[in-house]
This record gives sequence, structure tokens and C-alpha cells, in this order.
Amino acid sequence: MDRREFLKKSMLLTAGALIGGSLFSETSAAKGAKQNGIPRKKKSIGLQLYSIGGDMSADAAQALRQISEMGYSTAETASYGDGKFYGRTPAEFRKMAEDLGIAVTGAHIARELDKNDMQGCMDWWKQACDAQAAVGGKTIVMPYFPVGSTLAELQDYCDYFNRVGEIANAAGLRFGYHNHSREFEKVEDRVMLDYMLENTDPDKVFFQMDVYWTVMGQASPVDYFTKYPGRFRLLHIKDRREVGQSGMVGYDAIFRNAATAGVENIIVEMEGSSYGDVLRSVRECVDYLNEAPFVEASYAK
Repeated sequence: MDRREFLKKSMLLTAGALIGGSLFSETSAAKGAKQNGIPRKKKSIGLQLYSIGGDMSADAAQALRQISEMGYSTAETASYGDGKFYGRTPAEFRKMAEDLGIAVTGAHIARELDKNDMQGCMDWWKQACDAQAAVGGKTIVMPYFPVGSTLAELQDYCDYFNRVGEIANAAGLRFGYHNHSREFEKVEDRVMLDYMLENTDPDKVFFQMDVYWTVMGQASPVDYFTKYPGRFRLLHIKDRREVGQSGMVGYDAIFRNAATAGVENIIVEMEGSSYGDVLRSVRECVDYLNEAPFVEASYAK
């Protein structure tokens, strides 16, 4: 997800198997139980709902049914405000999704650090984590933060993430951070992502690697898996358009090293369609992953 677009949406919305175990103990929906005419899923593959934001806004139930019929079994939300997901209470959204064969396993949610109102920040995150636990999720991921120019500012965010991670853990969740390409730039001669990995507590903060943005940052996903084993519990599977479309991302090597990374779930995210038809594109992505011999049926521990 583009961090500026996410910030714009998040600000508008805001204005208007748990700890130590698997993040994704599968519900009947995630296992692909046949219900409401929806066929059993071939593999456990998630979709970041930002990918189909327009369809979710127009008719969330229909959009979830369509992606479930395509073969997706889990979803990561991208719309949260005032304790609700897509304008619905956690209980309402959870029931709708699970009735359609989709388990809501995670969310992208953001609240910037405000050192003048730390209690307000922590109270906000507590509400968000409680809502995510109620919707059935296991993870809550911050998809961006305003990058500073000093290591002191970066350390402030590392400390902030550790505190948010404590709140998430108390709610039975894990807190993570999602990279873009900017995190591979240097601040005071330190690569930002490396500094973040080395200055956050692994028990409180995991990382959701966006494999496309990692490549665009001129870094190797596999090198990061090897250097920081076990830190990348989630992967955003992405390409310039449809998964596999550009030939730039070495999915074979990425998936063959998923165990080293610590991967427990894979999630497709799209930021553009080759056809002007995002549903056609997300179908191609899940078809690619279902047919790829190097992609396992499930990464849940």
C-alpha cells in the first residue's frame, strides 16, 4: 500500500494461536470449509483488502464472496475507524466474512507517534487492538511512519513500536511493521530497516515484508531472511501489477526460504491492474500462487 494514500484514508476514517504460538490457527473459514456454495480452498492465501477498496466500499459482502470463490481464505483489512471495520462492528464484520468463507486474520492500522500525548496514543492503540481481537484477527500492522532524518527520531519510533507491541500482546495479538522502499535508505549511515530490526524487541514487534518494495529498495528478501531469521512472520506478495507479471521478484527463492524468515501467512496486495479490472487481477494472483509448486498449502505453524 502506498503510505501517503493509506495515511489519507486512515485520517478520514479516524475522523468520521496467539502469543508464542501460531498467529494463524485456522478457523473453518481459513481451512476452506464448504459453505454457502463456496468451494474448499486449495491453499491458505490472504488478500489485503486495500487491493479491492472500491469494491469493498460499494458492496463489502459481494466483494468478500467474490474473493472467497476465487480461492482466497483470509483477509487483512485496511479500513478502520472508531472501533469499526468498513463501517461495521467487529462482530458484524467477522460474521459476514466467515459466513462467506473468509477469516479476518489481520489489519493495517496507523497512529503516528505524538510525544505530547503518549497516553492518548496508547489508549487509541488499545481500542484498535481490542477491536482487532474481536474481529478474529491475530495481527495488527502499521504500514508506514513519517521518516525522520536522525537516528534519535528513528529510535523514538522503535521505542513506540515496542510499547504498542506490549498492548497488542496483552490483547492476544502481535504487532508488526510493513516496509516500503524508503526503509532501505540510510539515516546517519545506517540502513533504516536494519536499525529497526535491531532496535525492536522480537517478542513485541515482527515485520511484514513487502517483497516488491524490498526489491524496489534494491535489497534481497532472502538476504534479509538469512540476516534476521524469524522476524518476518507475514509476507506481502506483490508485483508491479499482477503477481509474476514483471519478472523482477524472485518468488521461487522467497518461498523456498519462508521457513528461515519465520513466515506464518502470505497475503497478496495489489496497487494497480494491467486490465483496469482489479478483480480480474486479484484472481490471476491467487491462481498463480495456487499453481506455483514452490508455494506451500499453508504456512501456519
